[in-house]
Amino acid sequence: MMLRVKDQLKLSSLAQSEAPAYFQLITQNQQYLGKWLPWALKVTTLADQERITHTAVLADRQQPKQFSIYWQGRLVRRISFVELDMVNRTAEIGYWLSEDAQGHGIMCACVDRLARYGLEALHLNRIDLKIATQNQSSLKVAAACDFERQEILPNAIHLLNGPVDAIRWSRFNVNND
Repeated sequence: MMLRVKDQLKLSSLAQSEAPAYFQLITQNQQYLGKWLPWALKVTTLADQERITHTAVLADRQQPKQFSIYWQGRLVRRISFVELDMVNRTAEIGYWLSEDAQGHGIMCACVDRLARYGLEALHLNRIDLKIATQNQSSLKVAAACDFERQEILPNAIHLLNGPVDAIRWSRFNVNND
């Protein structure tokens, strides 16, 4: 499945063949990503990434939840519904972006596009972002994408130095049945 975001920017369903490119992105950005995503520090071999990708691709067989972000023809990151609850019609979006692709509006455009896909095509009622209170870049993305600040979640995100508080931001489907 492919979701066009705008010129030179698209979301594509995760594919096993992308494992080497993801491994390269993660290892090149490991310290940068590890600050907010400790799992990135555990990806040490291509075999690690191949297993991770294989598991994710299998999980997406029924409903694509994980998308690769391509900007100017190159893989720059991933965005996904880290929690997709079709019974309660809710989801949470998670994402990461390579450091060299920052500052181009990529994440705002992709978060907005995936949120619209979830609300319009999947008929979800609510989509959440859970963001560490110190993660200024992601907090700006939430505000720019018309998510509403909901609540502080104590010790909700586990980083290398322990748990930190998060803010839950939500976007609601005002046109749902």
